[in-house]
Amino acid sequence: MEKEKYAKLFKAIVGRELTAQEFLQAKSNDFDPKQIKKIAGLTVGLNSDEQAVDDHGNVEATVAGTTQTEVKAAQKIAMNSVGETLKPTTKKKVPTKLIIAIVAVLIIGAGIFGFVKSRPVDVTKDINVTFTGYDGYGTANYNSEKIHQVITEKLALKAGFSKAESHKLISLDSLSDYLTNSKYRAKASKLMKWISDLEITFDADSNLKNGDNVTFKIKPEKGTPLKAVDKTYQVKGLKKTKKVSASELSKDEITFSGYDGYGLVDYDDSKLELISSDESGTLSNGDMLKFEFTSDYLDTLLTEGKAVTDKTFKVKVSDLKDINKISKLDTLYSKIPDLVKEEFKDKPAGEYGSYDLTYKVEPQKSFIHFFDDEYYDEAYLSLVITYKITRTQTWVKDDTLDNKKKGDVETKEVYTYLGYQNVEVYKDAVVLSDLSETSGLSWSNYLDIDAVYTDLEKSGYGEYQPKN
Repeated sequence: MEKEKYAKLFKAIVGRELTAQEFLQAKSNDFDPKQIKKIAGLTVGLNSDEQAVDDHGNVEATVAGTTQTEVKAAQKIAMNSVGETLKPTTKKKVPTKLIIAIVAVLIIGAGIFGFVKSRPVDVTKDINVTFTGYDGYGTANYNSEKIHQVITEKLALKAGFSKAESHKLISLDSLSDYLTNSKYRAKASKLMKWISDLEITFDADSNLKNGDNVTFKIKPEKGTPLKAVDKTYQVKGLKKTKKVSASELSKDEITFSGYDGYGLVDYDDSKLELISSDESGTLSNGDMLKFEFTSDYLDTLLTEGKAVTDKTFKVKVSDLKDINKISKLDTLYSKIPDLVKEEFKDKPAGEYGSYDLTYKVEPQKSFIHFFDDEYYDEAYLSLVITYKITRTQTWVKDDTLDNKKKGDVETKEVYTYLGYQNVEVYKDAVVLSDLSETSGLSWSNYLDIDAVYTDLEKSGYGEYQPKN
């Protein structure tokens, strides 16, 4: 028997649908209608006075506990069900109006989809503009990371990337992988051009005060599927500035070190500028130094809500030690004349020379220079004596090469300095090991002694009065 006919007959006799297990059992019996009650569990077998269903689905006798009337009714139901199954299906004609309506809906749907796909990306609702800082010196900000992520992800969809791929493209760095892949290169190049040509700006984003109007703009290049934004916001919520004095700001910002008469001043030159004529290295206790705040520092203070009452101020030099308390400085000083004697030693003509050389050495002023090595936190000094040297050449025989005769004399005055440089000072004592000499001989031909003084003073030296 066919499985469809068997299923309907099963339902007519048993009163329910076949279960999956029952279907498999019926299938194993080649859908034998005589086994229906047995498969359904209604009986274990048939009595001798009972008749079963024949191979064509006809009920030949009642089953135990079933009347002839019930059997006939079941047979009728089964035959009707089978008849319905075998009836040919009549094709119904779909109305023309309904077909037109369906086509119209599809066309409209396709149009809406195309419109949505071609519509430029609009991120206006994602923009969050905020204002921070102080009234008159406020700044405008926007949620740049969020905006760039949204724009990149949505433009990636427009460029042809999938939603999953677009979600990954929240930074331009990840585009490099796609640019090297021929499958994605065209899409990635298009997306990169759209993003790199994008301009996101404020018309003013600093030195803002409450009540100002600022305009936030997103300007895409022509052809980029991104809606331009030109939206104005009113500045509000900026805090009030407070007045601060120069003494308050400069406290602990200026320090003095070294020795009285040769003192050093230390300060942060990004915040302060020394505008008095006094120079570091020549300072004495009681000197008044004039400073002013740099314009950059003043601007920084204003962004922090601090308005300086005085842009210039004075500071008194203090805490410089007595230079005479430096031990072994006199020892170092006494070594300098030996350098001069060695450098300007008289030289007789000798066997092959044609003239004698003699020097007259006249010491002038002494100068000292202190400085700190900030990296190693160590102190150093340089000590020199200036000299006027008279050089005399006396020819002891004729010299045809120089066109000189025996007895001719030439004199020349030389102005210079000699001494020691970068000498370490440790615990107020000069370290006399590994001394390094310095001299003005190799640097310049000074015209007079004042030129030597000027050069040393420009280098930070101050006049030194040695102990008697």
